[in-house]
Amino acid sequence: MMKNETAQGNNRAALAFILSFVKRHIPAVAAGVFLLMGVDLVQLIIPRIVQRTFDVLGNATFSSELIMRNAAFILTLAFGMVVLRFFWRFFIMGTARRIEKEVREEMFNHLQGLDFSYFNRTRTGHLMALMVNDVNAIRMAAGPSFLAITDALFMGTLSLVFLLSINVRLTLFAVLPLPCIIFMIAKYGPLIQTRFKAVQESFASISARTQEAFSGIRVVKGYVQEEHEIGEFEQKCEDYVQKNLRLIKIWGVFFPAVTLFASLSMAILYLVGGRSVILGDLSFGEFVSFSMYLGLLIWPVIAIGWVFMIFQRGIASSKRILELMQAEPDVTDRREATEGNEGVPSGVVDSEGVLSDMELGAGSISIRNLNFSYDGEVKVLQGINLEIPAGSSLGIMGKPGSGKSTLVSLLFRLFPIHEGEVRVDGRDIHELPLSKLRRSIGYVPQDPFLFSDSIRNNIAFGVDEEKQDLDRVRHYAEMTALFDDVMEFKDGFDTLVGERGVTLSGGQKQRVSIARALFIKPRILILDDALSSVDARAERKVLQNIRREMAGRTVIFISHRVSTVMECDSIVVLEGGKIAEQGSHRELLKRDGYYSRLFELQRIEGKLPE
Repeated sequence: MMKNETAQGNNRAALAFILSFVKRHIPAVAAGVFLLMGVDLVQLIIPRIVQRTFDVLGNATFSSELIMRNAAFILTLAFGMVVLRFFWRFFIMGTARRIEKEVREEMFNHLQGLDFSYFNRTRTGHLMALMVNDVNAIRMAAGPSFLAITDALFMGTLSLVFLLSINVRLTLFAVLPLPCIIFMIAKYGPLIQTRFKAVQESFASISARTQEAFSGIRVVKGYVQEEHEIGEFEQKCEDYVQKNLRLIKIWGVFFPAVTLFASLSMAILYLVGGRSVILGDLSFGEFVSFSMYLGLLIWPVIAIGWVFMIFQRGIASSKRILELMQAEPDVTDRREATEGNEGVPSGVVDSEGVLSDMELGAGSISIRNLNFSYDGEVKVLQGINLEIPAGSSLGIMGKPGSGKSTLVSLLFRLFPIHEGEVRVDGRDIHELPLSKLRRSIGYVPQDPFLFSDSIRNNIAFGVDEEKQDLDRVRHYAEMTALFDDVMEFKDGFDTLVGERGVTLSGGQKQRVSIARALFIKPRILILDDALSSVDARAERKVLQNIRREMAGRTVIFISHRVSTVMECDSIVVLEGGKIAEQGSHRELLKRDGYYSRLFELQRIEGKLPE
């Protein structure tokens, strides 16, 4: 019982979600429905004309002029139906496309507001399936199915009225099979939803597999795993086909059954109505018009079956999209972060695209008693205490998995902080609006991401288009030792880098990402192993330029290279999520710890400058 109530509640919520978009276009929908009803009324007039024509056959009033006049009248009505049908399709189908656009936009906007934890547990292919297939199913439910159900109810009701006006007894016999359709709808409705949801999930699995195969095509080819990937993809496609076949079986039973019950009505008409014509209880004209009205009634009944299938698919897709829309970000602005900032636009920049002092101060960072866990059980960071003065530089080192990237990600609240405190310029970061906090920090991750766009647009990504000055782009390309590489390309800074920057080398991608971070002139710059693919000579040049550019501002380097952090004001070594060593380069060399051993190892390997 509880399960049924929950399912009904979910169905109501899904229907309300679809209707919430339909309500935004009431005038267009009303105009479309009005024109649709006009078409139906015209259709209902034609059987009356035919009835009168057949009833005068053989009578004294019969004439060829009457036939021509009635034929011309029917042609005029048919032309009027063509015009009205064009406009109701324009309003109804056009509205459905606008609803599709709005649903997709709201989904995208909502996704932009979710945090990293959601994307960590949700496959990209699943989201792509929602954005394509499920939104299309909602469009069909909000457009064609809404139209067909309105048409069916209006046309069906009026057709029944006209049938009763001709012969009540014959009407009662003719509509006897139609209630069976209601039984079919009640029986197969939940099953259709369940199987369609399985189809959509299987499609999402195909999308995810395809996306991964194309994104990792270099790895696939490098390990000669093309056949394996083909086999995996074929298996996913086979699963999709099988789930579709299970849905088609329902369709194969449901729709023909609906058609069968509707056709039985016509059979009853010929049996009972034909006898009535022979006995003189029904004129031949009445019989013909009755059959035409019954045909007009049968079509809506069949349409209900089709609409029901489409609508059930729309409800199933609406439920899947609602799950996305109801997802809440773990990291949000607190009330105190928004009070007093209502009139301040996020990401305020001056005429050069530089972040204004409204964002942050000089960029001091204070971390006190910080503990963090991704799953609530295993602590990735434990008892972290750090003081980073404004304008200073900090180097962070440690073995893989020691918590380096996690620590810096918490500085701009990529994940929620439940234990401990992080302050920037003396203010708890929870008191700072997320947009302002993040726009004041330049972050270069260890796995740089580039958009499938030009090098110029990738570097200037952090500012508005009107501030994407080419001279500034060139300047930061020179700072990151990228300019000469770009000039070797035929199109220079307009060179398209391909998906995820596939046409660039690892070092070039890292330097584009560093230039992008410097372009916004942040108060705090974080480089998370951002020079790992850059050669030693280019690394020295980039580091010198960064220190000169970021003078007076705070810089945090994460690296496995001692050469990257050795000139920092302070260096910390993380081990098992804890600070194991802390001090300057000279201080840490005096200790027999991780840092001094790594220094000796890299010195022997010739990885350190003289």
